[in-house]
Amino acid sequence: MEDKYLEAVSVCPVCSSGNHTKFIATPALMHHTEDTFSFSCCGQCNAAFLNPRVTTDHLKTYYPDYYLPYRGAAAWGKYRGFVDRSQQKMDKKRLKTCKKFGSKNTGPIKLLDVGCGNPTFLQTLSQNTDWQLTGIDFTDEGWKNSGNLSFKLITGDVQAMELAEKFDLVTMWHYLEHDYNPNKTLASLRKHLKTGGKVIIEVPDYLSLTAKWQQAHWEGWHTPRHTLLYTKSAFERLAASNGYKLLKHYRYGTLDAFTLWWMGTMEKKKANWAGSMETEFFPLVWKKVYTAPLFMLEKWLPLGIQTVVLEAV
Repeated sequence: MEDKYLEAVSVCPVCSSGNHTKFIATPALMHHTEDTFSFSCCGQCNAAFLNPRVTTDHLKTYYPDYYLPYRGAAAWGKYRGFVDRSQQKMDKKRLKTCKKFGSKNTGPIKLLDVGCGNPTFLQTLSQNTDWQLTGIDFTDEGWKNSGNLSFKLITGDVQAMELAEKFDLVTMWHYLEHDYNPNKTLASLRKHLKTGGKVIIEVPDYLSLTAKWQQAHWEGWHTPRHTLLYTKSAFERLAASNGYKLLKHYRYGTLDAFTLWWMGTMEKKKANWAGSMETEFFPLVWKKVYTAPLFMLEKWLPLGIQTVVLEAV
């Protein structure tokens, strides 16, 4: 890649330390180029950050039409029903997590989902709660053909968001690893969050066993779309700097850790991400069966996903 599309990162985006060293080099993942990138590791908070990183103006190059999350269940052809049910199962797990940390105050909970994309999670909430729901994303690609929905959707930048209401709960499901300035994002959200309100964040765990096994092919790097990968120490610093306290830290989440591992196996064999995924369905099922004894232990072993809950103070 030409240097004009890259920008050096001189200090850690989490804690602003200049003490960092090169950690790992990875190819562009889920993308058909020969580009390679490097992550640096901060010596203070242990966050790993892309350095240099792609300029925001050029980042759209890495979100082509064949990008699998854009194609979603449709990429699996006649097996799309299985993928839809998997998404529904994950959304219900997210609902359960939200109920656990939602406000106990009287009246409907006000929830903001940041990076809502295709808002299946919000649809699940609307069908199972009386909560007041809002979603925000940079683009309306995920919902522009969805028709009338029973919740509010905003196209825009969360860092520049200006809303009158204050929320009880904010969710970020695999959003913050894409963020170029997490401090600014969390500071903005604090202005729109009630004291005692919670922020639920789910991101990849680069210190996990699967990341160590798969190295540069581990899909949690998702290079260059993921610019930051976090540790508990990094989240503690983010919380303290922006008006929160770290309430909970789990080394598992609602996304099945198997999913990241499977995508890593696909990267290793140089999968054609632009093609139909139908032929990969039964190999995926077989891999899920024979790895089940391992991934059943994800609440006890760090296998690739982490969740944090911050409380506004």
